[in-house]
Amino acid sequence: MSNRYAAANTEWRERLLGLLNRLSDADMARVMDGPGWTVGVALCHMAFWDHRARVLLKKWKSHGITDSPNDIDVVNDSMIPFFKAIPPAEIRRLVREEAEGIDSEIDGLSPDFLARVESDGKPMRLDRGKHREHHLTQIERS
Repeated sequence: MSNRYAAANTEWRERLLGLLNRLSDADMARVMDGPGWTVGVALCHMAFWDHRARVLLKKWKSHGITDSPNDIDVVNDSMIPFFKAIPPAEIRRLVREEAEGIDSEIDGLSPDFLARVESDGKPMRLDRGKHREHHLTQIERS
């Protein structure tokens, strides 16, 4: 099953995976804008939020859609030292696995459930492409 998010998610996932193939381990340590951010941290950040979206969708399928608020800035800042501890090969694996996993999960949503997530599932981002585009642009600038 496919939905209106599939094309953008696929496009930006493919760009993300292409970038992963071009980055060296040294590139992963390159400093970016923002305190503590490196290319590797930005990639881990994307994998983390893709994973969170997968976990949230699975929970909602089992238990119904509920609010799932979080303080994004606190989460992002808190995760930096953990992301920096992940070796480049593991970053590549996590990014690939989580991007493919969430895109597949979103692509497989029934039209009814998809509509419910769109209306009730805030702050779930079904368009993963926008998040990837934002960070890929930052990475490429650095």
